[in-house]
Amino acid sequence: MKPDRTRWATGKYLADIFKYRTGIGDKTTILGAAWRKELGHLSAHWELSGIKQGIIYVKPRSAAAAQELQLRAASIVRGLNKYFNKPWIKGIKVSAR
Repeated sequence: MKPDRTRWATGKYLADIFKYRTGIGDKTTILGAAWRKELGHLSAHWELSGIKQGIIYVKPRSAAAAQELQLRAASIVRGLNKYFNKPWIKGIKVSAR
């Protein structure tokens, strides 16, 4: 008995469907590159830990880095949204270390 291969899907096909349905994929790739470009040497002090409903969660390396992130959050959001056709980043929150 031969398996029915008409229902099989490739990994690329499944990944493309997942990206399309969730909106994840290209946005996160662009965000990672834009994060490093916009922040320069400061990106070494902050690690992207997640994204949920337009809010970026960041792990700071120290308390001083957390405070600096909170002070620069609005300008960082404006700078990051420049890289997308539609601005989707709403804010930045500090996540637990």
